[in-house]
Amino acid sequence: MSVNSKRFFSPQQKLEIVLESFQRDTTIEAVCRKFGLVRSVIHRWRNEFRNRAVDLFTDKRSPKNKALLNGFEPGESPDDLKKIIGNLTVQLEILKKAQGLLRFK
Repeated sequence: MSVNSKRFFSPQQKLEIVLESFQRDTTIEAVCRKFGLVRSVIHRWRNEFRNRAVDLFTDKRSPKNKALLNGFEPGESPDDLKKIIGNLTVQLEILKKAQGLLRFK
């Protein structure tokens, strides 16, 4: 393997490495040696795991939380956009009726 080539770890492999690094009967150094990684990589993966694991336990019954967990900004989820389209459709129909009433006067 050349110095410039990077190894690829699948998300599943990263998860297994991170979980192994949390085990009480091993050390980060041992995990580094086993998988040929440097400490900074494992620490970065562990931090990402900790930061994103909270999302697993967020209440998904709320449409707002569900949209945020799926990566949508507030007001951009499909449900939010459907609501906006519905409101605009109602407004358009009201304006059409009002325009029709004004023509006959």
